Amino acid sequence: MGELGIDGDVIERCLNHVEPNRIKRTYQRQQTEGAKAAAWRLLGERLDLLTRKDADNVVAITKRKAKKAA
Repeated sequence: MGELGIDGDVIERCLNHVEPNRIKRTYQRQQTEGAKAAAWRLLGERLDLLTRKDADNVVAITKRKAKKAA
């Protein structure tokens, strides 16, 4: 999500992490449902793009076989 431009605080809220700073946790109680919904939507769109079978802009990377030592 960070690479998609989502703010770190929103990512932490999406992951249900508790704010470690007690004062901030007490006073910063704004609702972030809209921001979280947008973050999950962006992540879903990116995952959809990466997992599409018909996507022509994605190259599948396969594991190479190890070379035998001579």
